[in-house]
Amino acid sequence: MVPFRISVAFAEEPAAKPAFPTVVLCGTKHNTVFHVLRNHTDWDYALDGPLKDIQPQPLPGYYLVTGGSRQVLLLRKVWKGCRVVWHWGQLPGVAVESAVVADWDEKDNPTLVLAADSLNQRIFLADAKTRNPKIRWEYQLAATPRRVHLCTDSGNFLVVLQDSTVEEVFFQEDKVVWQLGKADGLADIRDAVRDPWANTYVADAATGDVLCYGPQKQLDWKTHLPFAPGPSQDMSLALFRENHKRMVMAAVHFSGTGPESQNVIYVLNAETGKVTDWNDHDDKGGYPDFTKAVPDEAEYYKKQ
Repeated sequence: MVPFRISVAFAEEPAAKPAFPTVVLCGTKHNTVFHVLRNHTDWDYALDGPLKDIQPQPLPGYYLVTGGSRQVLLLRKVWKGCRVVWHWGQLPGVAVESAVVADWDEKDNPTLVLAADSLNQRIFLADAKTRNPKIRWEYQLAATPRRVHLCTDSGNFLVVLQDSTVEEVFFQEDKVVWQLGKADGLADIRDAVRDPWANTYVADAATGDVLCYGPQKQLDWKTHLPFAPGPSQDMSLALFRENHKRMVMAAVHFSGTGPESQNVIYVLNAETGKVTDWNDHDDKGGYPDFTKAVPDEAEYYKKQ
């Protein structure tokens, strides 16, 4: 007698969706830094003035924050709160719109900070400390600066200007060596970042697009961000890795005063431009209004 066999097919369970990246927000409500972990705001820290920029540091729990009366400060997360390690409140005659660490010591402590100064229409390098921070270098710009970043391929400085221009400044010779702007079809550039492979990612608020330009300024891809409830008001970009893949985070505050005003964070594949994930809320509802939101990672901040 042939044994009777019963074949049972078991449906495979779908793979669990990866958690949305941990982010830090420069919130406009109460001028507060918000830290959102797995869609839960697990801590926040209020300052005394509008927040403009934030950069997580290689040392976990450290953040370079731009804004308030202290202009630029290094914030450290401690148990049951935060502590200001140093600040630029004693650096007179500047109006810093954006700042990033440009150099670190062997223990990953910041040593030099690159800043965009709208009052004097320049970018400058200064000491990362409170007492008598000296300006080591400065460069006059053709227009008012909006954001600055470190080029992780060349070590040069990438500055976004309010006239919708992006310039790469070769600081050792005080000259612009690369530029994007309206001549390239870009109408309202709010942010731009450079990866270690010389690709430049640009956020254009006029069209709601994120664009990737290769080393020779060729357009590799352009993505129109979906689910937009209105015109883009603030846009910021940051680079990170997810499952060994290169990713771009685009954070957008959409304009408006009614229900159409929203804050959305998108995750894009850096090689293809495909939107792989997006989120518009934490566990308490919509994200608080922000001027900038970035992943809580520091992998792409240093020159590679």
